[in-house]
Amino acid sequence: MVLIVAYILRGLALICIIDALLSWVMPDPHRYPRKLTHALTEPMYAPIHALINPQMTGGLDFSPIVMIMLFSWLANILEGAAL
Repeated sequence: MVLIVAYILRGLALICIIDALLSWVMPDPHRYPRKLTHALTEPMYAPIHALINPQMTGGLDFSPIVMIMLFSWLANILEGAAL
């Protein structure tokens, strides 16, 4: 059961990576497939945007990096606990 949650967290990190890569080549979040990844990731990024506004960092959005690190860290903890 714990490993399933860890795999879900790894999947969410992968979705964040895909969305970040797509944002470079497809900046419009209203076109498919970016529309799908944006809809999945934007609710996760909202709390990070409240703390680190991209306008304060020169337009760079660090929320994907923060979420990927958080998901990876939590997955590592859960995988270690499952062993």
